[in-house]
Amino acid sequence: MKPALESFFSELLAVILGIVITFAVQGMIDRAQDRKNVRSALELVRVELSSHMDDISHLKDYLAQQRLSAKYLEENRDNLDACPEDTVRFHQGIVNADVSVALSHDALELLKNSSLFQKVGDNVLSLKIISAYDTCDQIVTDMYHSFTSRNAQSGDPSSWLLEHNPADFIQTLEIEDAIEAIDAYLKKR
Repeated sequence: MKPALESFFSELLAVILGIVITFAVQGMIDRAQDRKNVRSALELVRVELSSHMDDISHLKDYLAQQRLSAKYLEENRDNLDACPEDTVRFHQGIVNADVSVALSHDALELLKNSSLFQKVGDNVLSLKIISAYDTCDQIVTDMYHSFTSRNAQSGDPSSWLLEHNPADFIQTLEIEDAIEAIDAYLKKR
């Protein structure tokens, strides 16, 4: 009976060891897959935030052109009839244009909805990402309010644009910080 008991326990030990090894290997595979998925999601966030920075840069350029056009119209207010008609129309079109920007949150939503945010493992990075998207929202809101205010006033839009500079509301430090933090995180991993 003793050999049968020894055989039973050795087979039981082999089965238990096999199960433990299987779970350990599966855990390693799952963690590696999670790291890969987190990396991919963060790369998407980085691309989206970089795209937002490009859009914001174009927005700032357009706002600068609006102020230049407003300045041209203001400086030539008394003799616009003497200015080339197409130039005046160009500057009036720029000054009267509503400026807005749409900054999506698709990559952030993917990161949140796929429950990968918890697996990033860097709370400072997570906060920087959230702050960057909050900044994007603030820029969109500020541009909307700025041009709603401009359109609501009864005076000349050129004068308003020279008194109020919507570009002053555009601060991108949090977005830049998030992009740098993502880059640093991806280099470490």
